[in-house]
Amino acid sequence: EYMTGGRTVVLGPTGRNFAAGMSGGLAFVYDEAGTFASNCNTEMCVLEKLTDPKEQEWLKETIAKHVKWTKSAVGQKLLDNWAAAVAKFAVVFPNDLRRVLSEEAAEAARRDARAKARLMKKPAEPPKVVDIEDITKLDKMRGFMKYQRKPDPYSKPLDRIKHFQEITARHKPDELKIQAARCMDCGVPFCQTTPNGCPLGNIIPAWNELVFQGKYREALHTLLSTNSFPEFTGRVCPAPCEGACCLGINAQAVSIKSIECFIIDNAFEQGWMTPQIPPQRTGKKVAVIGSGPAGMAAAHQLNNAGHSVTVYERADRPGGLLTYGIPNMKLDKKVVQRRVDLMAKEGVMWVMNANVGVDVNAQELLDSNDAVCLCNGATWPRNLPIKGRELEGIHFAMEFLGPNPTKINASGRDVLVIGGGDTGNDCIGTSVRQGARSVTSFEIMDRPPDGRAVDNPWPQWPRIFRVDYGHAEVQAVFGEEPRKYNIVTKEFVGDEEGRVCGCRTVNVQWIKDASGRMQMKEVPGTEKTWVCDLVLLAMGFLGPESTFAEVLKIQTDARSNYKTQPNQYRTSIPKVYAAGDCRRGQSLVVWAINEGRQAARQIDADLMHGGASTPLPVSGGVVKVSF
Repeated sequence: EYMTGGRTVVLGPTGRNFAAGMSGGLAFVYDEAGTFASNCNTEMCVLEKLTDPKEQEWLKETIAKHVKWTKSAVGQKLLDNWAAAVAKFAVVFPNDLRRVLSEEAAEAARRDARAKARLMKKPAEPPKVVDIEDITKLDKMRGFMKYQRKPDPYSKPLDRIKHFQEITARHKPDELKIQAARCMDCGVPFCQTTPNGCPLGNIIPAWNELVFQGKYREALHTLLSTNSFPEFTGRVCPAPCEGACCLGINAQAVSIKSIECFIIDNAFEQGWMTPQIPPQRTGKKVAVIGSGPAGMAAAHQLNNAGHSVTVYERADRPGGLLTYGIPNMKLDKKVVQRRVDLMAKEGVMWVMNANVGVDVNAQELLDSNDAVCLCNGATWPRNLPIKGRELEGIHFAMEFLGPNPTKINASGRDVLVIGGGDTGNDCIGTSVRQGARSVTSFEIMDRPPDGRAVDNPWPQWPRIFRVDYGHAEVQAVFGEEPRKYNIVTKEFVGDEEGRVCGCRTVNVQWIKDASGRMQMKEVPGTEKTWVCDLVLLAMGFLGPESTFAEVLKIQTDARSNYKTQPNQYRTSIPKVYAAGDCRRGQSLVVWAINEGRQAARQIDADLMHGGASTPLPVSGGVVKVSF
């Protein structure tokens, strides 16, 4: 089955449906009983007698080699009575192969005719006529070979640094169809499977096909069945699905993220995204603490189940890091507010400036609700406790990117960003837009390779060197790459007014010890002093802030995250659940959305179904239950 080339020899009976999907190659089948025709899929091929003397000689030599190396008694018997045996061989000739050979023969004849015409000095042949289908019809079957990857383009660096608007220019529908045509509809779509692909289990090949067909509303239905907020992931997700795309093994991956964003943005433009109000309410009340992607996802699903949901947020606007953390040029805050407004129309209630455990009594909140879901993120930043850390002008990244009551501004400053990743890049891009005099970034690790390393095979996330929007903007403005690798900050230097004015560093190298672990070693003679008067620490987060855990005495794990059982969302306190970064640690927006959805699923099961089941969807699909 599914033979596409080569030759095979079968010296005995076969199973049914032989040659199903066979599109190339030849099969020589010894049909001693004369029953092979009834076992062969003749819709895909024709059966012929072996009459060509050259083919008979090839077959005899092939069987002789088989006998030599395997001592086959069956093969030897056929060779001993070859004249009778060869007459019982059937040749399986695929229809597709016959068509290709016929076309090649016809093309050869045309070439001969053209050559003869040139020799006879006849008028030059007219230009080759192109089949109209090659012009008007996209080739989905061979799209991955014909078309090149074209993700949504960024506007030019020197243009986009003048504003804080979204920097991505979206493809038009016809361009997206070409990108969707590159999807191979793989038998095993790694793009939608964990641990390497999409955590949400987005049914990616299905909505790629629907976009290709122009069935945008059906694509929307498929996308929303697994992802509550594709307008967020389509903008800020690093797209692990693309890292696991099968096409990415030896070519550039499908532009999955661009297609996803188009589906949802087009839906809002067409007016398809209307409030989905539950037909009835359960009478259960659930409080969600935190309005980031995990909290929003939990609230969205719990409201869909008919529960009365109130979301408490300590900031003055909902969205968590989507609002205060991710810059506007990556995610326009109008996009976040649009979704918040839609959820409000569906029945979700929002309470702002409510810091639970500080100015909202946590115990009273727990007592007045049937369940509480903690989605307060991992907001405890990693510090750099070295000499001079107390100097003015040294800030955590989120003090700069988030609510900025102290008006930290990079204008005219020599900015140093310590740490990489998305947060570090966002600090770089924001500093350039504010008019920094210079921007430098320190990363303690080695520079990633340009391509996958031996220990980083597909379908793992490719740990390769990338130039993100902020890095490109620094290069355009200042003419150099901002990132310095293998470097450690040893001390901050201050001026007489107590403000940071520089730092001292040393280069490091990473060496494997006897156990195979990488150990950092300072390189003698590489000490250096750098000028900087604004330092932004973007070294990640250690876990959730401790206020709520201390008030309710919730157990935490070794990393200070709220402790739950594996694949469970219940904490050590009855009625209290946790989801997102506060449970699993600092991670991606797409993981936070999945956490919120699955926590909502467990809450609904506990409240309404004795913990056994729930109609809320699982990652990648829907669990059906009977009522």
